[in-house]
Amino acid sequence: MSEDYPRLLEDREVLLARGVERRQARLRGWLDGYDGPRPLYRIELFLGRDRYTATAMDMFESLVRLRLQLEPRGWTIAVQGARRDTYPSGMCRDMGGGMRIYVTRTGSKTSAADLVDTLADAELDQIVTVAEQKTRHAEWCESATGRRV
Repeated sequence: MSEDYPRLLEDREVLLARGVERRQARLRGWLDGYDGPRPLYRIELFLGRDRYTATAMDMFESLVRLRLQLEPRGWTIAVQGARRDTYPSGMCRDMGGGMRIYVTRTGSKTSAADLVDTLADAELDQIVTVAEQKTRHAEWCESATGRRV
């Protein structure tokens, strides 16, 4: 049986910010196929004449790699996967390709009601750097489980 790859999963406009500057950009997310049993996800961002691309084993990690390309240029991308209080579980990554992530709350464990789409729109005041998001996730893990990550 033949699969059709690459498979387009997301294709829409997103908001980017750099200081007070706001720009719309085209975001595309792809499932490129499989490297053995492992999926390969790709995210592309078209900002004017610039094109940014990142590939990883799940969409969240592809987004992280894309953000790491944008951050040195001062850009942030207003999607749920870039929020201070969102992060995928291992199951979200392994079973769902990182397409959905959890909104976390200090001291509380997550449930299915806390799931949001990784590439869905988010408010700019919720967006942080990759480093800030990882730090906040480690703090949440400790508050929710009592264990350090």
